[in-house]
Amino acid sequence: MSIIVQGSYIALIVRYSNVEFLYQVDSGGGVVNRIETPLGSIIRDYILAHGPITFREFMAQALFHPELGFYSKGPDIGSIGGTFNTNAMFPAFAFGLARAVEQAEAMVGEPLRIVEFGAGTGELGARILSFLSHPHEYVVVEASHGLRRKQEALGLKVFENVEALGPAPSFVFGNEVVDAFPVHRVMGDGRGNLLEMYVAVDQRGCFTEEFGELSTPQLSSRLASERVGLGRGHIAEVCLDIDPFIHGAASIISKGYLVIIDYGESSSALYHYTRKNGSLRCYYQQEQVHDPFDHIGDQDITTDVDFTALEAAACSAGLGAARRVWQGPWLENLGIRQFQPPGVDPKDVNAQIEQLTHPARLGSTFDVLLWNTSTISNAPGFPIKT
Repeated sequence: MSIIVQGSYIALIVRYSNVEFLYQVDSGGGVVNRIETPLGSIIRDYILAHGPITFREFMAQALFHPELGFYSKGPDIGSIGGTFNTNAMFPAFAFGLARAVEQAEAMVGEPLRIVEFGAGTGELGARILSFLSHPHEYVVVEASHGLRRKQEALGLKVFENVEALGPAPSFVFGNEVVDAFPVHRVMGDGRGNLLEMYVAVDQRGCFTEEFGELSTPQLSSRLASERVGLGRGHIAEVCLDIDPFIHGAASIISKGYLVIIDYGESSSALYHYTRKNGSLRCYYQQEQVHDPFDHIGDQDITTDVDFTALEAAACSAGLGAARRVWQGPWLENLGIRQFQPPGVDPKDVNAQIEQLTHPARLGSTFDVLLWNTSTISNAPGFPIKT
């Protein structure tokens, strides 16, 4: 049993048959009620009327419900004064991406349209444009209505989905996007089979988890294709939205690059037997919490990205072999240390760069995965092929 102190309550994590169960207990020993939200009530009523839903359905609503989802409400992601610690809040990161765009154009030999998936407040895009030596077409693809309003207020061209764009020479990127894709949760039963976790409501009206048959054979097919076997009680997350996302992104690149910056692992590490509880985690007001059914719509939910699935999807979409490196070396190779904005204390600039590149900070937290179309041999931030 593990004990974690969180604010006004204690979280007891009890392991039984390799499965962890969470109990939130107050100082008197009673189970703490979760913080009720309007979105939580909507999801509960739906389950009571229609039966349990997959965790993927729950996560999609918690994050992207049109009015009450966490991202739909337009949180300050990427804002210098915001509450999220992210790459996008550092102007030096925007400078590095601007360098990547210019290097990419030199390698392709023509101007590139810039397409950003999931642009947060839009401040990263605005800063990238300010660091480029000449005007560019900058397009955002954003699912959140609340964030689209913020991006449009900064003068960015914004579309809700990729279908609105046609193919063109492009530099397409997503920074910390794939980790927010809704996931299915599955568990091994000890006999070589998979069970899926569903979100249900118990007799007290509380959200609970129950296991049943897989909602789609794609879940077992994905893990089988990656040669992943889950033992008894081993829980894992599977993101099936990766394939349509990568195929959609590749479809708008007639010539150019796709860049994904995120945290994750190859499947052999992500689904290793030492990670029997998966990678799902939640953040409420910048603190990590352990209950996805608390503060529904007011907290972030995230998982590590399956890089093997990304690479397989890019290959099937016709993109070249993936290049992969930690964020720190990539930004160093792009020349981030040339970032010298006027009127800013050099110590503050150096602090930004160290935060983004140092291996003990964000430099190794994030990986950069880059693909190019078949007619290009070199890539920005990577060694030149001769």
